[in-house]
Amino acid sequence: MKKIIALTSAAILTLVLGIFFFTGALGGEAYERPLCVTAFALEAHDLEIPLSLTGIVYSAQSNEVHSTLHFPVDAVNVRVGDRVSEGDVLAVLDMSTMEMEARRLQAGLSAAQAAANQNLTAARNALETAQRNVEAGYDPALMTARFGVSSAQLAVESADAQVTTAGQALNNARQDLRDYRSEMRFRGDDFDRYDDFDPVLSQLRGAVIAAEGALRGARSGLELAEENLRIAEESYAAAQILSGDLLSAHEDMVSAAQVSTNFNDMQIAIQQLHEELEKAEILSPVSGTVTAVLAEEGALGIGLLFVIQDADNLIVKTNIRELDIAFVTLGDRVEIRADATGNAVFAGSLTRIAPTSIQMAHGTGQHSAYAEFESEVAVPLGSGLRIGMNARLSIATRQRTDVLAVPAHAITTNAQGERMIFIAASGDDGHIAEAITVTTGMQTQQLVEVAADELTVGALVIADAAGLRDGMLVAPQEQG
Repeated sequence: MKKIIALTSAAILTLVLGIFFFTGALGGEAYERPLCVTAFALEAHDLEIPLSLTGIVYSAQSNEVHSTLHFPVDAVNVRVGDRVSEGDVLAVLDMSTMEMEARRLQAGLSAAQAAANQNLTAARNALETAQRNVEAGYDPALMTARFGVSSAQLAVESADAQVTTAGQALNNARQDLRDYRSEMRFRGDDFDRYDDFDPVLSQLRGAVIAAEGALRGARSGLELAEENLRIAEESYAAAQILSGDLLSAHEDMVSAAQVSTNFNDMQIAIQQLHEELEKAEILSPVSGTVTAVLAEEGALGIGLLFVIQDADNLIVKTNIRELDIAFVTLGDRVEIRADATGNAVFAGSLTRIAPTSIQMAHGTGQHSAYAEFESEVAVPLGSGLRIGMNARLSIATRQRTDVLAVPAHAITTNAQGERMIFIAASGDDGHIAEAITVTTGMQTQQLVEVAADELTVGALVIADAAGLRDGMLVAPQEQG
C-alpha cells in the first residue's frame, strides 16, 4: 500500500512540474529556477593514509633472573611491583650443606699442607748434608773419576789444538808449492818435463807430504783423546752408581717432597665451592620493577626465579602484514591510543621491523595467507601506559602535503569516463555550475586529491556533484 502511494505522489509531482514548464513555454520564454546547492571554498590539504594496527605494551628492557643451584629457597625479599636497584638481594638460598663441605675440605687441606711441608723440610736438610759431604771430599772414588774426566777433557782440547796446527801447516806447505809452480810458469820453465830434476820443487812436495802425515797423526791423537774422555765419563757414571749417588738421590727426594706440597686440585675444588656459595644470594642484575616472582620459600631455587622489567621504558609489540611492510620505514611517527588512557594520543616511533616473518623466524617454514613481521614501537615517557595493556596504533604510511582535495561525493564522471567536479562560477544571472575535468590522486577516508589547471585555492566547489550538468544555474550555500 505504501509503495502505491509513493508512486502516485511521484506521478502528481511530475504532472505539476510538467504543467509549470509547459505554461512558461506557452508564454514564449523558458524559465529555470536556480538549484540550491551546498558549496565550499577549495583548500590545500596535507593527506595521509594511516595503517591501523593493534599491539601489546611490553618493557623495552626485560631481564630474567635464573639459578642453576639445587638448593631450597631460604627467603624471598621482594614482591611483584617492588622497585629494585642493581645488586639488591632478591632471595637467599639455603646452602648450609655446601658450607659444611667447604669447611671439611679446608680442614683437610690445612692438615695435608702441614704434613707435606714437614717432609719437604726434612728432605732439604738431608740434601744439604749430602752436599756438604761431597764438597768435603768424603767420596774418593767419585772424586778420582771426576778428575779423570777433567784430565781427558784437557787431552781432547790439546789434541784438537794439534789438529788445528797441523791443518794450518798443511795449508802453508800446499800454498808454497803452488807459489813455486806459478813462478816457474812465469819463467817459462817446463816444470812437467824437469819435475824430477828440480830440488826445490821436490823439497816443497816433501813438505806437503810430511804435513799431511802430521795432520793424520794429529787426528788420530784427537780420536784417541775423545775415546779416553768417553771412557772417563763412563767411569765417572759408574762411580756415581757404585757410590749410590747420594746427592742425586737426595735431590730426587726434595723434588718428590715439593710435588707432594701441590694441592691445586683440592684448592680449585674449595675455590669452586666458595664461588657457588656466593650465589646463595640471588642479586638483581639491573634496576627496575619486579613483574614476576616464581621463587617460593622451601622450594628448590633452580630455574627462572624472577622477572625484572623497566616499567618506564616501554614499547608496543605489533605485527605488520607483508602487504603493508613496503609502506613503512624505521623512524616513522606512530600515534598510540589505549582504552585505559581515554582519548589521549601519544606520539611514538617505529624502532624495529623483524628481518624475517614470524613463521620463518620460528623455523616452521609454514606460510599463512599474509606473512607478518614482528615490529616494535617506542612509547614516550610518562604516557601512563602499563606493561600488558592493549594499544591501538596508527602509522602514516603514505603522505601528500599541500595538495588540493575534495570529498569523494564532489566528484562525478562524464560520458567519456573522465573524472570531474563542479564549481559555482559567477555569471550574469547568478552562479553557474561549471564542470572541470580533474586528475585524482591519493584518496583517504574523507578526501580525494584533485588537480587541474583551472583549479585555484578559494574556488567555490559544489559539495554534491550528483544530478548537476555543465551550465546549470545554481544557488550555492557555503558550508560553515
